Amino acid sequence: MYVYANNDAIAKKGKWGRRLSMIGLLILGLGMLFSLAPSTIQKWIDTGNSLAQIPFVLWVYQVGWIYLSMAALILGFILGQIGNGMMRRYLRPNRPDMVIAKALKGFDNRNRLYVWASPIDLAFVGPAGVYAIIGRDHAGEITVEGYEAKTPFSFRKILFFFGDEGMGRPLVEAEADAEKLQSWLQEQLGTETEVQVQPLVLFTHDRAQLQVQNPAVPVVHYKQLKSYLRSQAKRKPIPKSVLQQVTEVLDAYAASQGARPVQELETTVK
Repeated sequence: MYVYANNDAIAKKGKWGRRLSMIGLLILGLGMLFSLAPSTIQKWIDTGNSLAQIPFVLWVYQVGWIYLSMAALILGFILGQIGNGMMRRYLRPNRPDMVIAKALKGFDNRNRLYVWASPIDLAFVGPAGVYAIIGRDHAGEITVEGYEAKTPFSFRKILFFFGDEGMGRPLVEAEADAEKLQSWLQEQLGTETEVQVQPLVLFTHDRAQLQVQNPAVPVVHYKQLKSYLRSQAKRKPIPKSVLQQVTEVLDAYAASQGARPVQELETTVK
């Protein structure tokens, strides 16, 4: 199986995550400094320091420190959360795309996994069809019904609210990605070639316990991914001519984005 991974884009986004996280921390530190400004400026006033007569300094002393402190705290928090989210997504050693790539080892070269190397984040193409994949790395009991995926309430959620990845709405995301990829493929291949892109949600944590009832989108644990795709290939395989056309346009797109076929996905950012 070929894995087309845009490692340059992954590394770049991971670095931006680190930078944003650090900038967020610095701005939070500024917020704390602004909260101490009145006492410092009061000392300047008491000692007759000319800096205390500057209009901006007087504004900070009277009321400005409140606005500056709150603005810094809010901005620093937002940037820190964005940075942490990017680091969780692009830098962790067990990214969902890496788990999926390992789960698919052994498939022949008719199969391809595109990691940030297609119009969507994660796409799979093979005899089983074309799939838009959304991965989630959640442990414990997960209930899926309709378009909703939920985990039960626990105090751990409160303790690690800002550290854990949110569940979000993976089934809705998968369906949206499938529609986006299908629209793009139809533009590339024309109306004469009919392509059906299927949404798929994968849970990649070893301790994920799925309780699935009437899901709007197929939901599978990564350990059952191979058997699921094999069953789909037997039930309704994609025509060979269509498979070839789809892989050709996606391979070309991946190459244009700087992605290259790899055996092992890179996990570190220099």
